[in-house]
Amino acid sequence: MFRRQPLVSADMADWTADNFDWATPALPHPAPLILPTKDFFKAGRGEDHATAIAVTDDIKRHLQITRPIELEAILDVPEEFQHSYQATGAAAGTYHYDEETPLIRYAPRLLRRPVSFINVMAHELMHDKLAGREHLIPGGIAVHELATDLHCIIWGFGVFQLEDAEQSGWSGYMTQASRAWALAEFLARNGHGAEEALSHLSPRPKRLLKRAVAEFAAAGVAGGGASPR
Repeated sequence: MFRRQPLVSADMADWTADNFDWATPALPHPAPLILPTKDFFKAGRGEDHATAIAVTDDIKRHLQITRPIELEAILDVPEEFQHSYQATGAAAGTYHYDEETPLIRYAPRLLRRPVSFINVMAHELMHDKLAGREHLIPGGIAVHELATDLHCIIWGFGVFQLEDAEQSGWSGYMTQASRAWALAEFLARNGHGAEEALSHLSPRPKRLLKRAVAEFAAAGVAGGGASPR
């Protein structure tokens, strides 16, 4: 009798697809699904600055960033001020543009949670990858933070986006539903099976991704974006 509302609106689905189309010429094909395994991260575990540098170098390799980027630790913010993405954005990681050597500052506490550290650093590094082209991204400057999260998924970091938001208890710039939809589109466009991602997700993100994969397939455009109806 009652139809369930789709995970994302038609406008969000179209905007997501437009961003995939915009980014695709620069991507390897198929783009790899980056997972929290030793196959993708050669850096060892640790909580020191050397570990932070090594993990950041792994992320740079996956994002095809070759120029030097300076990394600097920042002081932690008390837990009571870490209730939203906007609050943790400044506390967890920041990107400072410089034409020669950009600077990324990170909170050392994140190294205790590798998925969170990788997700935050991928977001900050994506700022560097998109620097100077923010106005060219579908949606323009007004949505550049939202687009930065999305382009992390487009470049293969969707599992980290979904799982970190779940573990940290905040939604971030994208909702979990829109992340799941974008990851489903990533999987379809690049020929990855959903099980590759599902095996690294906790129960709630796993359910969202299963639903997103089903809805994306039902939309009928396996190789590109589709608007849910």
